[in-house]
Amino acid sequence: MKLPAIALLSAFALAAQAAPAVKPVTAAQLPAGVVFKGDFKQAVRWTDAEGDNLVVVSTHSDDDGSNDDLYAVRYTIADGEAQARWSLHDFVHDCGLDHQATFFRGAALQITDLDDDGIAEVWMAYRLMCRGDISSDTMKVIVYQGAQKYAMRGETKDAGGEGGSYAFDPAFMAAPEPFRAFARNLWAMHMADSPDAELRATE
Repeated sequence: MKLPAIALLSAFALAAQAAPAVKPVTAAQLPAGVVFKGDFKQAVRWTDAEGDNLVVVSTHSDDDGSNDDLYAVRYTIADGEAQARWSLHDFVHDCGLDHQATFFRGAALQITDLDDDGIAEVWMAYRLMCRGDISSDTMKVIVYQGAQKYAMRGETKDAGGEGGSYAFDPAFMAAPEPFRAFARNLWAMHMADSPDAELRATE
């Protein structure tokens, strides 16, 4: 069911008020010691109770045309050194049909502090596609708060407007309700996106 526009705007206005100051970072601006796999897509940097933080997202398609991978890595930066804190890797492998693993444009690397505890939440939304018809694709919303991971998994709507269901994992069900509200809004905004609505690289 499509959420009313006013509900979506209210949720994201609240998130904007609860977000730390976030700075976009280009590939050329990445600090020494920060590495990524595949093609750079986006990076952001912010400061919270855990220090100076950086997250980088990237994607990769192999040469034989059957595998797609996406990655996200979070670093903390201290005394000029970058230390990896967590990493995310998801993929579509050995697919001989139309395939894609990509972050939704506008839905990767959103940074919030919805529970106002001084530790930011890092949000990502993406699709995994392997199909030769108009059926739905796998869709996920992933959020980290510190080292804690929460996952919302389901399917996009298909070309006929069917589908779009999802489920929260047990950790997400135990999270603060504003986390789930924000996740539902992300889902509603992107579950009907076309496969080419992917995140473009930040030069």
